Amino acid sequence: MLGASASPSAAGIITDRNPESRLSSVDFNNIAFSSVFSDHMLLAEFHDGAWEAARLRPYGPLPLPPNVSALQYGVSVFEGLKAHRSPRDEILLFRPWENARRLNRSASRLVMPSVPEELFLGGLKELIRLDRNWVPPTGKGALYIRPCLFSIDGSVRVKPADQYALAIFTFPFGNYYAEPLDVLITERYVRAFPGGTGDVKSAGNYAASLLADQEARAAGFGTVLWLDARERRFVEECGVMNVFFVLDDRVVTPSLSGTIIPGVTRDGVITLLRDMPIEVEERRISVQEILETHRAGRLLECFGTGTAATVAHINRLHYKDQDVELPPVTSRKIGPFVHERLVAIVTGNAPDQHNWIDKV
Repeated sequence: MLGASASPSAAGIITDRNPESRLSSVDFNNIAFSSVFSDHMLLAEFHDGAWEAARLRPYGPLPLPPNVSALQYGVSVFEGLKAHRSPRDEILLFRPWENARRLNRSASRLVMPSVPEELFLGGLKELIRLDRNWVPPTGKGALYIRPCLFSIDGSVRVKPADQYALAIFTFPFGNYYAEPLDVLITERYVRAFPGGTGDVKSAGNYAASLLADQEARAAGFGTVLWLDARERRFVEECGVMNVFFVLDDRVVTPSLSGTIIPGVTRDGVITLLRDMPIEVEERRISVQEILETHRAGRLLECFGTGTAATVAHINRLHYKDQDVELPPVTSRKIGPFVHERLVAIVTGNAPDQHNWIDKV
């Protein structure tokens, strides 16, 4: 369905090189997120209970009929990770095996076939090797990597599909959030319900979040802070990020309750904080606790974590008619430190004591 390619590579992946690279037009000093895409993408299809050989082909449109169930019913999941260039010109990935495992957890929730790790990791690395010149110079940003798994069944029956495609494409970027964020705490909308798909990366989760984000931006905010669906009291995520609060000398982040994405960056940040050592509490935290600790002068920092943003500082929270103004980033200690530490590790500028880095 997605077309054929040619020229098998040494790794067994069929490769069709793009003869017209767009790389010469890229300014790595000024490149916005998702503004220009690398020369190639990886495609693999699942038919008759098995995965076919992966193909590397020029980035471009996919020939799909309108009745595929990915379009009709959102049978689609995705991942996100980054590649950095080290000062020694090495291409480094941050815990990509965790993304492979999380993709398969998401796939299982939507009754989709698992993707073998050798296909996910091997294909991803072959793609990056082919487009290695698209990885920004060290200190200039990263190459964002987007794997997505979706059904290509030509049926509008509501049922698990029999045919799927895995696509992986990449693009370079500098910063996701250039400035600290003002955040609106929303009560009108919720991101996830218990028993739903809030803890997996289903495409439909993000479509359902767009209206809340649009209304927040129209009101002058950068994104929203999501509350739980049952009581509208407890903090869950911040936009598309996990969220952390610094209360006195400890850090609190919402526990993974089945409605929160188990972020790879979140897990790394928790590990680095405990290395410092700083006490980290994974538990429920209510809006009321945030307001009370702020009034008492005990809420010192708030930041979000995610693949694209790494660590994004939050400047202000707004809830109903109340503003929670946080200290300036220049006076903060924990968020900036853990951001600097994590970036140093993923770019090869600090020792990898936890064996997180995979060299391409």
